[in-house]
Amino acid sequence: MPTNIMELFWLWKAEVRFTSSLTEIVLNRHYQRIIGLGPEAIPSILGQLEREPVLLFSALESISGVDPVRPEDRGNVSAMRQAWLEWGRREKMI
Repeated sequence: MPTNIMELFWLWKAEVRFTSSLTEIVLNRHYQRIIGLGPEAIPSILGQLEREPVLLFSALESISGVDPVRPEDRGNVSAMRQAWLEWGRREKMI
């Protein structure tokens, strides 16, 4: 059973690559295990988010307990990504 965040990330990405269902994406077992890693996973998630626009926003919100995305930016992956990266920099996570 994988416990390394990058292994979980790649397994998750492979399993959801052909779905557009946000529910399936965030309820995937590997995504849920990423959340289960807790706060120590945040820098790795933000690092992955720096490299590519992946849908890990819900995981970040679940783990951190915050949501830096403005209401008007919901659904705009680029703006959401930028908001989380700015938050990560402010919090010295990246």
